[in-house]
Amino acid sequence: MAINTFDVQLQWTKMITPSVMHLAFTRPDGETLAYIPGQFITFMFENDEGKLVRRSYSLANIPGQTDELEIAVSPVEGGFATDKFFNAQPGDVMPCSGPFGRLVLKDEDVSHIILVATGTGVSPYRSMLPSIAERLQQNSQLKFTVLLGVQYAADLLYADDFIAFAEQHDRFEFRAYLSREENLIAPHQFKGYVQSAYEGLNLDPDTDVFYLCGNPNMIDDSFAMLQDMGFGSRSVRREKYISAK
Repeated sequence: MAINTFDVQLQWTKMITPSVMHLAFTRPDGETLAYIPGQFITFMFENDEGKLVRRSYSLANIPGQTDELEIAVSPVEGGFATDKFFNAQPGDVMPCSGPFGRLVLKDEDVSHIILVATGTGVSPYRSMLPSIAERLQQNSQLKFTVLLGVQYAADLLYADDFIAFAEQHDRFEFRAYLSREENLIAPHQFKGYVQSAYEGLNLDPDTDVFYLCGNPNMIDDSFAMLQDMGFGSRSVRREKYISAK
């Protein structure tokens, strides 16, 4: 199967935490990208030696709200892609390929879907919000929980979107886990690592499904914990974010 390649043009950028940049792109060819919320695209840069450098980012845009393709980029010290994105200007054109990835909501009979992320790993869940609303409307027994782990409250990205969504949907909950924050000032904030939430969620391995996206250590630790709680590999979907220069 041929890989779909295309150019994107930067429209605007915004710092959404002290370190994370949100970037919005459109396609100069005027075409739309057919993707499933939860998927990612891969940017293809050429380095000084003429070699192709690939970096992948989950799409964070909310379908129906914009035609732009949006991503969140966390800086890596000395990173090649970090330099490209953080110095990019509106109008810059970058080559891409995609969409890729299987971290998408499946059509299945489950009772509770838990979406777990660290840092920018929450991006695909933001893109899923319209699909989640549709699922909640279709199934009155289904509930969703988003768990986001960061160090400090200032590091929470897209929290306002999830909080607003929770206010509109009774069976959707957003929880932020702060590993280094001393003062918790909001009801959705909890102390510790995101994995500490699992034992208090009244989970059922026969009816619940986990999605894990973000730091590889969190994913490996979570997978081991969930296996100990009776979850099989089919009930735990994973996508690791590996920092690469």
